[in-house]
Amino acid sequence: MKYYENYKLEDFLLDEQFRLWAVQPEPASDEFWTELGRQYPDKKLIMQQARELLLTWNQARSELTDDDLEQQVTRILHSTETSSKHPFAFTFTQTWISVAALFIIIIGLGWTVSRKMQRKQPASDYSQYVTAAAVPMKEVVNRSDRKMKISLPDGSVVSLSPAGRISYAAQFIRNRKREVYLSGEAFFDVKKDASNPFFVYAHGLVTRVVGTRFLVKTTASKVEVLVHSGRVSVLAMKDMDNQRDRNTELLLTPNQQAIFSTRDHLISKSISSMPLELIKPETQSGFAFRDQPIHKVFATLQKVYGIPIVYDSLLMEKCALHVELDNEPFFTKLDIISQTIGASYRISDGQVIVSSEGCE
Repeated sequence: MKYYENYKLEDFLLDEQFRLWAVQPEPASDEFWTELGRQYPDKKLIMQQARELLLTWNQARSELTDDDLEQQVTRILHSTETSSKHPFAFTFTQTWISVAALFIIIIGLGWTVSRKMQRKQPASDYSQYVTAAAVPMKEVVNRSDRKMKISLPDGSVVSLSPAGRISYAAQFIRNRKREVYLSGEAFFDVKKDASNPFFVYAHGLVTRVVGTRFLVKTTASKVEVLVHSGRVSVLAMKDMDNQRDRNTELLLTPNQQAIFSTRDHLISKSISSMPLELIKPETQSGFAFRDQPIHKVFATLQKVYGIPIVYDSLLMEKCALHVELDNEPFFTKLDIISQTIGASYRISDGQVIVSSEGCE
């Protein structure tokens, strides 16, 4: 937990989220830091100074070579060390400049290292993907106001949303892979080919399938992958070449979704906000439960929607349900069931976790 009420200038300068917002603001981060300023009015001036300092430094560093930057860092470090041998005159301006100079050094060194390392890192942005490709790429851009259907050379079909774009190699199957690069939002209906898996690269996340239907949506801050049928695995691109880090790979099944943060490269697993029925209920009664044991109710929901439901079967063995459900959305059904038997539920890691004290 971050205690922003205790933040000083140097704390904001060292806060990674604050630095990203300062140089690359977006609506979500704007709202967060604006609200923080309202919550702690005494931090507004410090936040403004820290942001201006970061913007100034960011502009300066783009015009300097690594050697020039190191010379500037050495010069500032020397002047800071010299002045620190004498007692500080605790005027606002002198204190601010001294602290700022010190933390510019830290941030400058960090950015220098980052800039050198970026040359060795895999590209994570769409334009970088395409530019770095080893073979000529074919690009399709949807400049219309409606979805565009694109047939790929392997027979797969992409439904590309407005303002979206995809690129792929003219020789589509290469090195036993089918690869597509995406910016924006697209629905993929992939033709099954177990010998040549299908990969979608989008904003630092790679999605791997054999043959399935799924949606990929990218924004500046996140990538969402929602599975409609089949199985999909997702992995941060930075972990692709490291077998040890491939443990972070997530497997998704229908009605599950992954949300990838482009800021910290973490992937979370959840459930679609509107799960679809994958099959129809086996019985003619459908979702009409007449004194049905709760384990049969949950089994029906799991089979129809493909979503795991975790509960204590021993604790809830006496629970039964007498209710007629029909075309309600999945979560509405869950709400009705939970209220009827006095239980509650939460979503965790793509599962429904049911809590109950049992039934009499």
